Amino acid sequence: MSLDERAAASDHDLDSVEFAKSMDAADELHKFRSEFHMPLHSDGSEQVYLTGNSLGLQPKSTAAAVTAELQKWAAIGVGGHFTGDLPWAQCEEKLPELLGEVVGAEDAELEVAAMNTLTVNLHMLMAAFYRPSGERSTIIIEAGAFPSDRYAVASQLAHHGVPADRLVEVGAAGEVLATADVVAAIEANRERLALVLLGGVNYLTGQVFDMGAIAAAVHRLNAAAPDRPPVILGYDLAHAVGNVPLRLHEWGVDFAAWCSYKYLNAGAGCIAGMFVHSRHATDFDAHPRLAGWWGVPFGKRFVMAHGFEPAAGAPGFAVSNVNPLLVACAREALRVLKRAGGVAACRRKSLLLTAYLAALIERRGLCAAADGRCTVQIVTPADADARGCQLSLRVVAANKSMRELEGLLAAQGCITDAREPDIVRASPAPLYNSFEDVYKFVGVLADCLAKM
Repeated sequence: MSLDERAAASDHDLDSVEFAKSMDAADELHKFRSEFHMPLHSDGSEQVYLTGNSLGLQPKSTAAAVTAELQKWAAIGVGGHFTGDLPWAQCEEKLPELLGEVVGAEDAELEVAAMNTLTVNLHMLMAAFYRPSGERSTIIIEAGAFPSDRYAVASQLAHHGVPADRLVEVGAAGEVLATADVVAAIEANRERLALVLLGGVNYLTGQVFDMGAIAAAVHRLNAAAPDRPPVILGYDLAHAVGNVPLRLHEWGVDFAAWCSYKYLNAGAGCIAGMFVHSRHATDFDAHPRLAGWWGVPFGKRFVMAHGFEPAAGAPGFAVSNVNPLLVACAREALRVLKRAGGVAACRRKSLLLTAYLAALIERRGLCAAADGRCTVQIVTPADADARGCQLSLRVVAANKSMRELEGLLAAQGCITDAREPDIVRASPAPLYNSFEDVYKFVGVLADCLAKM
């Protein structure tokens, strides 16, 4: 049922607070809002917090979970490594089952692991999977990739002594990228291509890439040249995990990495995750891992043997022990997501929230106009399959900054985030944002644009 049909059925105008409240009343996820701490505005009211794409909110159960580990440390010291619900010596093993459901793993214990932070994991994975050989050394990324990804890839090229021009950037930063352009770049570089590394959702535009179609293009290329080392496909899922449905095993993605503090709500700098397809579980000779003692099977971890025996699959990429406080944060957040029905349930609501946000912006005439007014342009694709929770709004006005709009919104209790050169990102997260949040935000947005 479309939003207009829902409005007609509710007997309320779509652009009314009554309609927003009726949508919240019918929302199966609305009750989960009370499970999160909602930041307050200076007047004591709840903020309209639309930056879950940057930092998700804290589940109320997190503090108790973290405190329990601190109390265990205080009470028994080193004994905490092997006792309790979260024994520190293998606490990260509590996360793969929960994460596997989110990313579409077939065998979560083999294909998924939690460790490090996002860019560290990308480096660990590229150290194994980026194996430049002669002319076959090119890496493809999107032109608008998150800066840390570009830094990481460029440094991998330099580390291997590969010329900088072997980094091929597809599209234009800040613009929607057509799947056909990615596939064309893969085909055009087929003779010298070693790695394709893309974001699952672009951080700046909010575009969801057709990850399955891109994976299919890489598989076709590899199948056409079976005697040549295969092109590797990896994804940075920072803005995709917990946001859109993922089927990494089914798509045949070689590897992926993600953080946990955006739509997974685990907290700033919390433990990150990685996926390694099961076909690479034991290909240690073809893709040698950087080694550390946490990468051996748990049963041999404390044997202290000199010979390194990597654990199969993603766990074999671990190098060091994991902070149990971070694991406690991540587990609580993932448990909330699971109780809510997982990504599938969140996606159903997310599609409605972003559609409602776009509809209200357009109905109020806030999109780009030719009369000199300060307006916004919705950069994120209108196609529901090509966008997640985030709408990227380009500020359209001479000598007007997205930072100015971000500040004016914040002064009225609406929290967004601005990104260079001209984008304000608004991301209603389905676990804790409401339709009334969206309605309030668009009213404040209209007021702020008028002031500008």
